[in-house]
Amino acid sequence: MRLLHLIGAAKPGGAETFALRLFAAIAKQEGVNQHILCREGWVSQRCEALNLAHTVAPFGGWWDAYTPFFTHRLARQLAADFQPTHALAWMNRGATFMPSGPFASMARLGGFYNLKYYRGRVSTLIGNTPEITGYCVQQGWPEQQVHLLHNFMPAPPAGWEAARASQRTQWGWKPTDVGLLMAGRLHPVKGADIALQALAELPANFKLALVGQGPEQAKLQQLSALLGLTERVTFAGWANSMQPAAAAADLWLVPSRHEPLGNTAIEAWAHHKPLIVSAVGGLNALVEDRQQGLKVPPEDPAALAKAIRTLATDKMLQKKVTQGGAARWQEDYSEAKVVAAYLALFAKLAPPR
Repeated sequence: MRLLHLIGAAKPGGAETFALRLFAAIAKQEGVNQHILCREGWVSQRCEALNLAHTVAPFGGWWDAYTPFFTHRLARQLAADFQPTHALAWMNRGATFMPSGPFASMARLGGFYNLKYYRGRVSTLIGNTPEITGYCVQQGWPEQQVHLLHNFMPAPPAGWEAARASQRTQWGWKPTDVGLLMAGRLHPVKGADIALQALAELPANFKLALVGQGPEQAKLQQLSALLGLTERVTFAGWANSMQPAAAAADLWLVPSRHEPLGNTAIEAWAHHKPLIVSAVGGLNALVEDRQQGLKVPPEDPAALAKAIRTLATDKMLQKKVTQGGAARWQEDYSEAKVVAAYLALFAKLAPPR
């Protein structure tokens, strides 16, 4: 099996993080050779760090603007040289530059994207939620060519909890503080402002760390100051590894306004952390209330604050939702299960020799 990936993202995000996670997992499989065509930036840097074979292309950047179809030509040449049996495009930009050839052409969607970017370029679509695969069929894609494959979250390495004390000290959290964690892009849809407003309704020993970066950071810092939370909120920036932050946290928050899936919720389960999510989109389907986490209405800081108080004080409920989330992660979202599903689909779609 020879697998060519096309991913044109310039900055890190949930889909890009999962892509790198899958690339690294596939690299451990026998009988699979892969090559990644990617844009220069975070993805190419991570490929370098992980020793993954890759080629850098502009993917519509300034070089493509001045040298028309450069990435198209590079993709065609790479396909001719690498001779893939399968090619997998990641999101719209990857599909736009999919070369043609005698291989199985696929695209992985992490949202409700316009399918005009995929028609005539790939034959198979992969969605990571039933809602996304259902959307593809509703938009006219042949049902037999749409497949549901979950994201996975690898188990944290042994001893990862040992970082708890040092990370909390770094963030200025006392042993008696209740540490709240949000992980994701600082974008309006992620609802970090809702978390800040909820924090303002909680006692002073409740602290919040925002792990991620994005266009809303300056506005969120201003809101934090306006609410008098400057000493209680840490803007931790992007993290390639969530282990130290997860070790420091007591509760994991996902107060999104919109979420096709919610990778960060699965990450909370993998780290055995009590979870609170907003009841929207994929999060609503992913989490059973009071079984794998607590669910609150979207856009409701008061409800979020109440749920935080409840989960922080009810140790039996904490244990229940933590165990329930860990069991759900192991059953449906572990690395072994999901990688096996991807390889099974690739085998099914393999072109004749």
